[in-house]
Amino acid sequence: MAKKTKNKSKSIRQTRIVTEICIATVAIVSAVYVLKVTYDHTEAVPASPFIEISAPEDTTEPVPEGPDKIIYESVEYPTAKKFEGELILVNNDTEYYGFNEELVSVTAKINEEQRKGFAGSDDSVQLRPAFYNALADMLERFSTEKQIDDVVILDGYRTTEEQQALYDADLAETGLETSERVAKAGFSEHQTGYACDLTTATTWDYDGQGDYAWIDEHCWEYGIILRYPKDKTAVTQIQYEPWHYRYVGIPHAYYMSQNNLTLEEYTELLRTTFPYESQHLEIQYDADNKCEVYFVKSDDSNENTYIPVPSGKKYTISGNNSDGFIVTVYLEGDGQSPAPTSAPTEPETSESETTNIEE
Repeated sequence: MAKKTKNKSKSIRQTRIVTEICIATVAIVSAVYVLKVTYDHTEAVPASPFIEISAPEDTTEPVPEGPDKIIYESVEYPTAKKFEGELILVNNDTEYYGFNEELVSVTAKINEEQRKGFAGSDDSVQLRPAFYNALADMLERFSTEKQIDDVVILDGYRTTEEQQALYDADLAETGLETSERVAKAGFSEHQTGYACDLTTATTWDYDGQGDYAWIDEHCWEYGIILRYPKDKTAVTQIQYEPWHYRYVGIPHAYYMSQNNLTLEEYTELLRTTFPYESQHLEIQYDADNKCEVYFVKSDDSNENTYIPVPSGKKYTISGNNSDGFIVTVYLEGDGQSPAPTSAPTEPETSESETTNIEE
């Protein structure tokens, strides 16, 4: 009897377990079904028209673009070239170190090109090609307009030995210990090839007066300046020399003439007021030609200096013969267009008080 009771109890427990499993299975299936139905009937809630969600504001300043924007890139330039170029300053305090003088014979070029209205004093007179071309154009125009053909290019490039000989001769003549009229060897512009003296075949003297004042009025149009004006002797430390001219390039000659600046004053202005990192000097010397000019200090601790230059624009680089480079960027034109026909300043009209002996 006990055995039957035990089997019955076991049967009841098994039945109960099976029943609970079935109930649990039904519950799980029902839950899955409910979730599926709920998911199928779920709709996305549209955004409220009263709430606007936006991306964070970009506060970066836009970089202006346009046809006039200049992009600069750095180029490696030999640091030693700070002693070369059309704007090098050579005077009593700044020595010319003398190299890379590319010269042409004035007389040979006059004959080759069949120039009229002026001459070279002899076959030894030499100038830099850019200076000769500008000077020849100017003197030919002067001869045409004034009907004068006696201008002579008396002196141009000198070697160190030639300059020393002139210096010694002046000391012998004056009896002084230092010359007041001739620069020491190494300190004369004539050693650069960018300077010359003018005279006349009529008098073998030149004072820049009368019809010859035209040259002072118009020389800037050819990139040439009167190097030692009468009212600037304190700056140049050289007496007034109406016969001594120097080539610097048209934009610079224009600005110097218009503002009554010597080469000393102009190069100092560029160095102190118009460095690359600051404002650049803008020069517009006629309707078709505009440029900007800036100074870059040389990296004297390295063989090369990195110079910022414009991408896609014509530019030139000249040393200042001291501590850096002068960059001229041609914004409009190329600096080689026909010369204008009017001068920005009146010519010097005072009488000459010196003879034709020069630094």
